[in-house]
Amino acid sequence: MVFRQLSLILLVIAFCQCRGNSNAVANNGKLQLGVDTMEKVQSVTGQFKSNYRVVQLSSAMEKLLFVLNKGDIYLPENGFFLQLSPKDAERLGKDYILLIPLFPDRGSLLYNYDQDFTFEIIAVPEMENCYYTKNVAFFNAHNKDKIASENDRYPASIFNKPTLKDTIEWAIFTDYRDLRDLPQWIDNLDNKQEVIVHYVGCAETPDGGHAIHDYRPTSVADLARKRLNDVGNKMESLEVPKEEASKYKWKTWLDKVISLNVKDQFPKGGARVWTKTFKENTNGLFALDETNGKIIRLHPQPDYLNFKDQQLLSINPSDRSIQVSTIASSKQPNAKEFFDFRIENGTLFTINKLFQWGYYIAEPSNGKTTFYREGASKKLLPVVQDMIIDHCYMTQEYSYILYHKDRTVNYEMLCINSRTGAIIAQKSLDRFLTEAQIAKGKIEYLPFATMNRTTENFPLLFKLNEVVYHMSLNNKLMPVEIAKLPANLPWHPSFLSVDKHAFYFDKVDNELQFYSVDHKESMPSVKLADQVFDRFTLVPDGGDFRFFYEYGDVFTHGIKTILINGATFKQEGEAERVYSYVPLETESSDNTPNNLKAFKIGKKWIVTFMLEQELIVTEI
Repeated sequence: MVFRQLSLILLVIAFCQCRGNSNAVANNGKLQLGVDTMEKVQSVTGQFKSNYRVVQLSSAMEKLLFVLNKGDIYLPENGFFLQLSPKDAERLGKDYILLIPLFPDRGSLLYNYDQDFTFEIIAVPEMENCYYTKNVAFFNAHNKDKIASENDRYPASIFNKPTLKDTIEWAIFTDYRDLRDLPQWIDNLDNKQEVIVHYVGCAETPDGGHAIHDYRPTSVADLARKRLNDVGNKMESLEVPKEEASKYKWKTWLDKVISLNVKDQFPKGGARVWTKTFKENTNGLFALDETNGKIIRLHPQPDYLNFKDQQLLSINPSDRSIQVSTIASSKQPNAKEFFDFRIENGTLFTINKLFQWGYYIAEPSNGKTTFYREGASKKLLPVVQDMIIDHCYMTQEYSYILYHKDRTVNYEMLCINSRTGAIIAQKSLDRFLTEAQIAKGKIEYLPFATMNRTTENFPLLFKLNEVVYHMSLNNKLMPVEIAKLPANLPWHPSFLSVDKHAFYFDKVDNELQFYSVDHKESMPSVKLADQVFDRFTLVPDGGDFRFFYEYGDVFTHGIKTILINGATFKQEGEAERVYSYVPLETESSDNTPNNLKAFKIGKKWIVTFMLEQELIVTEI
């Protein structure tokens, strides 16, 4: 059951993507609408299945549920797939739901499989097929198995007239997910009355270990501070008061939080978004076909028996289509292990890891797909065994390949004609150093710089005798520019050369930093208001620059963009939201945006990335 992760598209579009074991939600490249925003309480009956996975909920989801329940909540850790009874499946129009329990399941009740349970459920706003349940009394009244009573936490009298007759089990009280009774804990921040706290320890004796019971008088105020400290740790991004804040500050904060209208926290608007779901989550190579106004996505390893749904995709913004094509074939053994490619008027020019140049022409094979036939190929090295390509940079005229022999530091470069594959120049790094009049020494290579196709020259970055060098090479592989760069240059920077500007850049925390090649002018950094993650790209926008980045806030995650002035390198205007969604699961490299690319076609920006098994394409 593929249950797609819930995603709220910029403005009014939302969808969910979770996984189980059947009934995949198909979209066929279309917008998904009709989000379930029902908030009324209803009851359903269903079963948990052993072959359904458990969803570990994200911190954003925890905060969403915290606000929905006015802070009186047992914070869930997991969500569970519940297969609905035939009657409820027909009524809700779905075979299963994701159910989030807001109570401690100390008896592992939710792992009882193939047994009917009845729950009262409430839909999570803006989340399709996602519900929570919290009414323990209702559950106990309608099922044979019972959920432990809430009274096992602490006596109700603790908030009224606490005395030393009241005993609290420390092992249960220290459950940091139990944020229920939050208003009462705030009210008792100054309560010096004492209750007994029961601690259980263990000690070793000559005749074996045994439990040690310790009973200590503790003020209700101290217990309240402990509980509010749990709130602060879990809800930090909701601007929680400091640990020693007054009762007034805590009340003011809670009143503000519980008065939030959750739906107001989601972006509204009308971006154009279209998607395509794959069988596997993979990254692709991208190139812009400027002549036809299309973006081509090429799978690096399009084995003709695999990846048939994503070997080669043509993204057409004019009609919001994603056309699937094929390129791998038993008759085209070179169409594999692609390292880089470019496209010119529909023709693909490629370089693969086997040091083969080739070009491919679109050839209609039937009414639905296009086959890219190899027009020619050329072997670039006589021997390729143990040779590794470190970086390839293809421009309209020239293609550069930086490579070395495995387990050595003997680096060399090739420059070829992009359209014919003819070798123009081939040199070793030692020869570069001699021609650049740089004394040889211990070379420590920095990883290649990520580059946009903005210059016909190739930027080579390396570290020699603890000095970081930038060297720009022309098509003859002759140095045309040499510069020493700051020692604090990040380990894996990106390079951009536009008009009079040539610089490296990288994101450090939430700050975009620039490193000029010529050092003639200082380039100020751009401090971003958002929490910025590791997926980002900077691309030219006329005389300015566009920075697209992955962000995260209290309730949503997604992609934003800012405009950077090309003369001052300062941000202009506010950040613009490109795409956002509510992260259902704990964020990881598998379920957050990756393979982020941005292209400008006419006056529109087309931004594309992978989100789990889905290719997302947006137009702004």
